Amino acid sequence: FFFQCGDQFARMCLFPQSGGLALAVTPGTEVDKWRQAMIVVCSLHCVLGILNLIGGNVWDGIFDLLGAWIGYFGCRGRVRIQPTMVLCYVVFVIMDCFWASLNSMLLLADVKDLDGAQWRQDLYRYVTYASVFFYALAIFVSYRLYKLLQYEWNLIMQGRMEQYPAAYQGGGGGVSGANFSPTRTHPHNTHTHT
Repeated sequence: FFFQCGDQFARMCLFPQSGGLALAVTPGTEVDKWRQAMIVVCSLHCVLGILNLIGGNVWDGIFDLLGAWIGYFGCRGRVRIQPTMVLCYVVFVIMDCFWASLNSMLLLADVKDLDGAQWRQDLYRYVTYASVFFYALAIFVSYRLYKLLQYEWNLIMQGRMEQYPAAYQGGGGGVSGANFSPTRTHPHNTHTHT
């Protein structure tokens, strides 16, 4: 069971366009504005990962680059935003924020030993402190985008259930949830890709 869940989680988070829900967004809408904000966040996340690598914080740097990759591929195009990958990014940055906060407390308490040249130690400290604030921003932006996408998906499914009630009540009718497009107009103008 745990291996199966882990496999599903890995495919959902690490392999874009491997299946699952995808939404398309109309330019200029609220969802699209938050999508663009998240792309900026992911770009900054990539810079943070590189700085961590330079400062000698190798594992954090690698995971930062992986997180930035997940977030970017989840929302890089208007025609195919993947809410599951956005949710993965939310979880990712929440964990990052926890560990960065813990490392910051250890550094402030002067109980964490640092190796290497002085400039690398200083870079490690400053990047660690700054990353706490960055992760908080990343959580806010990515969670906001995810909630908007979730809202849109709920409206779409409600419209499908109203248009094809038999398909969602076990009454047959030969209509599959993945074989038709919603016709309802939604506030944020998103629609599903099948």
